[in-house]
Amino acid sequence: MPQTQDPQREARSEALARLKAFLEGGGVGPLDLEGLHPADLAEVVSHDLDPEEAYRVLRALDVDDAAAVLEEVDVRHIGRMLQQADAAWLAQILGRLPGDEAADLLDELPEGERLQVLCFLEPEDANALRKLIQYPPDSAGGLMTTEFLTARADDRVGDVLKRIKRDEGESEQVYNVYVVDEEGRLEGVVSTRDLLEANIHATVGEVMNPDVITARPDEDREEVARRILHYNLSSLPVVNAHGRILGIVTADDALEVLEQEGSEDALLLAGAASGSEATEPFWLKVAHRAPMLVMPVASGLLISRAIALFGFGDPEPSSDRNLHGALALVLPYLPLVLGLSGMVGTQTSAVLVRGFAVGQIVPGRRLQVFFGELKVAAALGFLAALVATPVMALFTGETMAGVVLGLALLIAMTWSGALATTVAMASEAAGLDPALVSGPLMMAMSDLSAAVIFMLVASGLLT
Repeated sequence: MPQTQDPQREARSEALARLKAFLEGGGVGPLDLEGLHPADLAEVVSHDLDPEEAYRVLRALDVDDAAAVLEEVDVRHIGRMLQQADAAWLAQILGRLPGDEAADLLDELPEGERLQVLCFLEPEDANALRKLIQYPPDSAGGLMTTEFLTARADDRVGDVLKRIKRDEGESEQVYNVYVVDEEGRLEGVVSTRDLLEANIHATVGEVMNPDVITARPDEDREEVARRILHYNLSSLPVVNAHGRILGIVTADDALEVLEQEGSEDALLLAGAASGSEATEPFWLKVAHRAPMLVMPVASGLLISRAIALFGFGDPEPSSDRNLHGALALVLPYLPLVLGLSGMVGTQTSAVLVRGFAVGQIVPGRRLQVFFGELKVAAALGFLAALVATPVMALFTGETMAGVVLGLALLIAMTWSGALATTVAMASEAAGLDPALVSGPLMMAMSDLSAAVIFMLVASGLLT
């Protein structure tokens, strides 16, 4: 039975092929995007093109199409794509994005360029964006949009329905209309469905729900997202201390927050920084993962001293030492090797599993990702060896013992990274869930191989 192709992967491959053909043709002429979704284009320009190529593609698009693509791009990738963008073009893009997305994009720009872009916007739009970017990005204020529908309690239902029809996409969503008084204080909410079912001559106050669930602008965005999910809301109004509505947080933004927070928590639990990605530059990968190894190094060294208290690790004259004595000297440091190699494998697995889940790792880039992870694991092993080698030499009184530990760490951690990458990629290629396979299988293989590597290095260098 033929294997069914993944529609999302097919769409991304088609988008990549079209964009590559356009770029190889000099980046001139019409760019055919018929049948392609902005989300698929966003994945390609984010992960498969370099920043210069991504910018050339965006500039070749119609402004509306470019805005639709940028709306789907992760905010962390936007800054590098738009380094060459001129202020006038960026202002056109911002004018076609929802308020919250526009504020996120604007926040990624350098201060001087941000001010230039604001000068090209309509005063009303510029003021709205200035208000939005003053809120921290991890707060409800940083997540909300200022584009929403309002009505007064004494408005007629028929008049409000006409206003909704004339909205022409100016509001983020038209599922709810928020009822406010003359000073903008929130009094209630009414859904468009309730409006459609009500008598057109009735007042909005007669059909509205006065019991509105709200958020404060300084609340954590994860808490706001959970509230939207818990109460099954399509949007949540954000109000200030006086009860005035400032904006709304929509359900799609809440789902995106929960996905991001879930990924970040999983990465942190695996010992990788929350911003770790499979496609980020080499030195950034090392910077995101190396600090997480400090605790395993410290605890491993303390464990070695605890084991030494029971008589292991006492040095003997090297001339009288046999294989058993040599291994007894270094055996207290085996937990350190196991812990660090397991940590590197766990970090690698977590980053790759997320990379597969969000579409960062495609068939054409797997070899690049493999060697990238191998280099990162080797770099982490080298850094761990730099710290552990002199410490072990000091503890044991023998330089060669420190060399054994350093070399074992370098080899075992590099091997663990390669092993974790291979297991994750092989399980995904076989149609299995990498998250299910990578964890237990990788840990078992990593511990076994690290122990063997440590013993082989020790027996080879100390006897």
